[in-house]
Amino acid sequence: MGAEVGLSLVRSLFDGIGYIAGLLVYILLNFFALHKRVKTFLAMMGIFGIIYLITSFLPLIVSLSFGLFIPLMTYIMLIDYGDLTSPALSTGIGMISGLLTLPTNVGLFVAFYLAVGVFSYLYIILVNRKGKDVTGIPSLKIVRPFLRAMSYKREEEVESFLERISTRINSSIVALKLGEVTIILPRIHFGMYGRVGSSLFPYQVEEELNAKAIVFHGPGSHELDLASSRESLKVAREVSEKIRSGKWNKLSFLGIAFSSQDRFRITSLVFDRFSLNFAERPGYGIDDLPGDLWDTSLKTNNFVVDCHNESLKEEISRRDETALKEFLTKRWLMPEKRVLRVGYGETQLDRKCEGVCNDKVKALVLDDGEKRVLIIYVFANNADEETGKLIQEKFKSRFDRVILVTPDDHSCTGTSFGNLYTPAEPCPALLEPSEKAAQMAESRLREVEAGYMIIDVKTKAIGKFISIMIEGLEQVGNFAMRTFWIPVAFPYVMLAISLLGDYLIKF
Repeated sequence: MGAEVGLSLVRSLFDGIGYIAGLLVYILLNFFALHKRVKTFLAMMGIFGIIYLITSFLPLIVSLSFGLFIPLMTYIMLIDYGDLTSPALSTGIGMISGLLTLPTNVGLFVAFYLAVGVFSYLYIILVNRKGKDVTGIPSLKIVRPFLRAMSYKREEEVESFLERISTRINSSIVALKLGEVTIILPRIHFGMYGRVGSSLFPYQVEEELNAKAIVFHGPGSHELDLASSRESLKVAREVSEKIRSGKWNKLSFLGIAFSSQDRFRITSLVFDRFSLNFAERPGYGIDDLPGDLWDTSLKTNNFVVDCHNESLKEEISRRDETALKEFLTKRWLMPEKRVLRVGYGETQLDRKCEGVCNDKVKALVLDDGEKRVLIIYVFANNADEETGKLIQEKFKSRFDRVILVTPDDHSCTGTSFGNLYTPAEPCPALLEPSEKAAQMAESRLREVEAGYMIIDVKTKAIGKFISIMIEGLEQVGNFAMRTFWIPVAFPYVMLAISLLGDYLIKF
């Protein structure tokens, strides 16, 4: 930006002091308006400086050149200011700066700036109305808190918005005790992102329990996101208190079962009146199983873990939901009781792996005397197919089945522009910690007693509004992508019309 100012200073020797005075005032006023976002301010002023230098060779339009940037500056200011304030502010700054260049036709000058400013405001109204038609809420009221959170790390604004649109729900959390190890499967989705909503729920439960615990991902998607991190922590504490109370329903272990159901590969821990089923969908990917499966599970006491270990290649369909419902309603016919042996190990990554949110790696070994299963648990939002293959190849000679599991961890997604979703990518640095955790788990393999409890909690979740919101934003986004250039181009069209009109009047 300094080069543009220097060149403008040189141009002012030919065009008069008003030329540089207008630019400096424009820069100063925009700095006051955008002082919280210095990088954005510098980028926009650098672009404007080039346009301003070009207009210096066209003396008739120097005073109007500040109006050419009104729509772009309006877009930028919408993060910090209201729908009316943003175009009014960008128009006012342009007019004040333009007046310092001493326009020769004041009537044309005022008409041009007002026309561009009003057009920018009308476009904002149109975009808001598009969103309101779908969601009942103007588009920018939804988008602005998220943009502010990403720009300023002000998650409280997003959570305040989410709490306003949230609904009260009765949720269930399943806890399975395997000796010293506690498995938690909550009817909660771990989102929205970063520290917002229930993204930190797995971490909060671990911290509150202060024990060997693994929080798995069950059926459901963002409709089960809790409204705020405060709400998430409250539920985590309530669940932890119930688990510490020790009021477990005792179980008799019947064995480990390997099953196929349509496109799913399922590994089941089967008890006399309870089962925990780890679902994978090899070759197709698995991500957010339908939330209705919870109702089936609560009726049958057969619960499904969404292993979330392979990025989607094909969306979860009604066919998949039907297949899992059929599986969860079947009766287990296990020949006899078996001894359950469980081992738990935990270690840390030495180096960063792309897509992994936390350096902790967990291993759970399950053994029924005939089958031995290894579960490697990594804090990530799903995983690349090759990542799972890397883990399976490492351990396939020692275990009958190897399962990579992620909790759909959103704590490191959506935290910055361009980082909305990154699954765990193939990473050799993941293998050694996984080996250490698996060895630790095998060395601690012990016969255990099992018990379970189902904890009912009342909480606030985003609910089905999230689907409506996403649909609305998609429609508004498509509309905006097709039309955003119209307000940007409008000042140039107006400039051409104004100059032609001025020329014809003089002629």
